[in-house]
Amino acid sequence: MIPVEYIVLIVFLLCVAFYTISYGIWTWKKRNRLGAVMIFLVAIISVILPIYILIFREV
Repeated sequence: MIPVEYIVLIVFLLCVAFYTISYGIWTWKKRNRLGAVMIFLVAIISVILPIYILIFREV
């Protein structure tokens, strides 16, 4: 069973990623394609890396 702390952390990370992705979309519309791609990568890494660490720290 997943502890409540993990669920809260994942929800927080998804909120941060949502905000970051919305900024990436705005940047994309301003024709800054490279900046938008980098922002999308930061958003993806900011969600995946902590979840990966949480899962494999338990092992």
